[in-house]
Amino acid sequence: MRLISDRLLGYDARPLRPPPPKDAMSAADQLPSPFAHLVDLASDVTGGFALYATDDYFAEKENLLRPTAAVWITDKYTDKGKWMDGWESQRRRTPGHDWCVIRLGLPGSVHGVVVDTTHFKGNAPQQVALEILDADPLLPLDAVLFHNDWKVALPRTPVKPDFANVLPFDQPTQRATYVKLRIYPDGGVARLRVAGMVQPEPWTFWRSGTLDLVAIENGGREVAVSDQFFGPPSNLTLPGRGANMGDGWETKRRRTKGSDWCVLQLGRRGLIDRIELDTHFFKGNAPQAVRILAVDASECSDGDLQALYQSDNGWSPLVDYHPLVQHRRHQLDPIDARAATHVRVHIYPHGGVNRLRLYGKALPTAAENVALHTLNALAHDHLQQLLLSFCGSPTFAQQIAAQMPFGAVSDLIHGCQQQWFASAEADMLAAFATHPRLGDRKPAAAATVQSGVWSEGEQSAVAAAEADVLGQLADANAHYVAKFGFVFLLFATGRTAAQMLEALQARIDNDRQTEIHNAAREQWKITKLRMIKWLVAQGA
Repeated sequence: MRLISDRLLGYDARPLRPPPPKDAMSAADQLPSPFAHLVDLASDVTGGFALYATDDYFAEKENLLRPTAAVWITDKYTDKGKWMDGWESQRRRTPGHDWCVIRLGLPGSVHGVVVDTTHFKGNAPQQVALEILDADPLLPLDAVLFHNDWKVALPRTPVKPDFANVLPFDQPTQRATYVKLRIYPDGGVARLRVAGMVQPEPWTFWRSGTLDLVAIENGGREVAVSDQFFGPPSNLTLPGRGANMGDGWETKRRRTKGSDWCVLQLGRRGLIDRIELDTHFFKGNAPQAVRILAVDASECSDGDLQALYQSDNGWSPLVDYHPLVQHRRHQLDPIDARAATHVRVHIYPHGGVNRLRLYGKALPTAAENVALHTLNALAHDHLQQLLLSFCGSPTFAQQIAAQMPFGAVSDLIHGCQQQWFASAEADMLAAFATHPRLGDRKPAAAATVQSGVWSEGEQSAVAAAEADVLGQLADANAHYVAKFGFVFLLFATGRTAAQMLEALQARIDNDRQTEIHNAAREQWKITKLRMIKWLVAQGA
């Protein structure tokens, strides 16, 4: 599928290199205007990681993900050659090309990339391409490199040397957790920015308790701002407390009446019950006060949203005018708990804020309610069969059925967790008995595979293992069964056969009661995964 417009395919049709935004002086390199209000999914700040490169002889692949702009140091050399702030492979003497695989710090749909070849003048690649993969971040490296589901997001496209090549896609991609940057045939790239929308795992919002609804990892993002001269409001949603004053939202000094403001969209519609606003590092330039407004814009069109962002009309106060002090983490209580999709943060009259946390409870989506309705509407026999596929204890299935209907997906998962850990030993052993032995070349029953105990990744990991490791795993499992009376249970997603063997050997010397507790914890992880897979399959 062609994802990039024809006007971008010609070398001479490249847009001129965008200058830095006039109202931005942040230490971090910001996404250019075509990607305004999107997130760099690959940033090192949020956990992006360069896993593998075919060659990085002159400059390491990790440099691709640095949050700051590339620099040039005239007289800096290494024993391999000129020091370069980017990823650079050596000159190829054989056919082919170089490529690099990156695990994204934040999963999401990709709207485009910036392939920045700044300072690479006579050593930049001629063309680049990008592929995406949505797979478990815990997969071993070989499983990622040779995965069958890599998809082309950007076909081979010309790029200019010493240039921030901005490459928007015609349409966003599907969800991705990895990207593969191909350069033709070799050379150097200073930075790679993967612009997109964060798509957290759905179970992020199904946990019991509260979470930070505006955190970048939960999908929170900046959508409008009055001023960001020294730093953008997107920094407010980053993890941690920030490294310095340049790692927050800071405006220039106002010379007129009023306040500066920004609008943040929550990752999920929810009820905010606690607010944390941090002026860490802002000692001589913290705002005097803050006022936070909220709105439930779940029914608004895009046009209505843009109008809503520009004024206080339609917003309700979440925190009234509240004094702030320098270099402190402020705990603020909302006026009341109301459903919100966006917040509007006013700082008086100007200044800087390091981080903002909006803790609360995510509200169910329409899709989650449909999935729950499907579950609640199942006939008794079908319901029992489904619950047994989640956990093989008949007593567990009967007791969960008796508690239905559940009001929210989070209530279902929490209720199942409580019921499982309240189970009698005999009921736990009944569930353990439905599992195959780790190390068997084939699982004991097809139903077990379908319900998620033995995932495709696990099967491939075991199948690819050396015969002696499989033999050792089978022998150790037989010893385990003889000692404890039940199979060794392990939530094995992302683990190789050797790692499974290591885990088994670490537990074999435990007493039986300890191992029942260990197996119960592993069983719950498996049960939860099966439930989540079913809910996702229903569209939740």
